[in-house]
Amino acid sequence: PIGLLLDPDRLTITITQAAAILCVSASTAHKHHRRTGYLMDGVPVLRVGRRCVVSTSALRRALGIREPI
Repeated sequence: PIGLLLDPDRLTITITQAAAILCVSASTAHKHHRRTGYLMDGVPVLRVGRRCVVSTSALRRALGIREPI
């Protein structure tokens, strides 16, 4: 799953994909998002129509991963 964050062409990922990267259950990630609007501190969840997605750039910053070239 970490490969999703290293792909320079991917701008967003699903909450479930982000949960896998963070090694937490998808249900925990979804519950936290519904309660706070964030996946984790500094990583907002964006609503696009009916879909909820996470910015790969914000998640990389929160995890201290450099932007891919």
